[in-house]
Amino acid sequence: MAQLVFLVGKSGMGKSTSLRNLNPDETVIINTDQKALPFKQFNKKYNEDKRNYRKTSDVAIVLNTLQKVNKLENVKTVVIDTWSRIMTDTVMSQKFRAEKGFDKWSKMAANQYDLINFINDSMRDDIIVYLMAHPETHYDDSGFASERIGVQGKMLERFVPESFSTIVLYTEIIKAPGKPNRHVFRTISSGSDTCKTPLEMFEEDNIDNDLVNVNNSIREYYSI
Repeated sequence: MAQLVFLVGKSGMGKSTSLRNLNPDETVIINTDQKALPFKQFNKKYNEDKRNYRKTSDVAIVLNTLQKVNKLENVKTVVIDTWSRIMTDTVMSQKFRAEKGFDKWSKMAANQYDLINFINDSMRDDIIVYLMAHPETHYDDSGFASERIGVQGKMLERFVPESFSTIVLYTEIIKAPGKPNRHVFRTISSGSDTCKTPLEMFEEDNIDNDLVNVNNSIREYYSI
């Protein structure tokens, strides 16, 4: 199975920027947000001619792309930016809105489950797949607020996406007087979110938002 990693953060917090140092010869980006990536000359490093870039938010095409990528031995890292957009575009599509009843929500949840299940069960062991997502604030019956991956529909809420991965990183911006803002990934829970990583995988609570370093830590930890 591939190593599934969730990267959770609001827009502008550094999720996409973290791709900047990845090797384009070993990386495939599925750009579901379908906007320019925020690093210099991204379109020369990643494009469809090089077979390392795909723009789509259709979950069936995303799954089909992963199936093809799984056969490319040079590919070691896959980024889906973002999973949130796949769900949003699904429920906002004319086809989805035209359907009546609750079956459409069941089908939507099943499609998302199949996507994650394929990553976990069918992709090669030497591939790391990053699923980027936006958070949402959840309130329990006592009014306690916590953050978790935002999903569409009650069925996906019960699905608990974070339970399908041991690595859930949250974006943070560390501000210090007189210094540039530092964009980081947080590796431990704040006590009110779903951030988590395996014991001793990372030496620090906050690490630079560079997926090359994250990749290296994961590969060393699991000897892949």
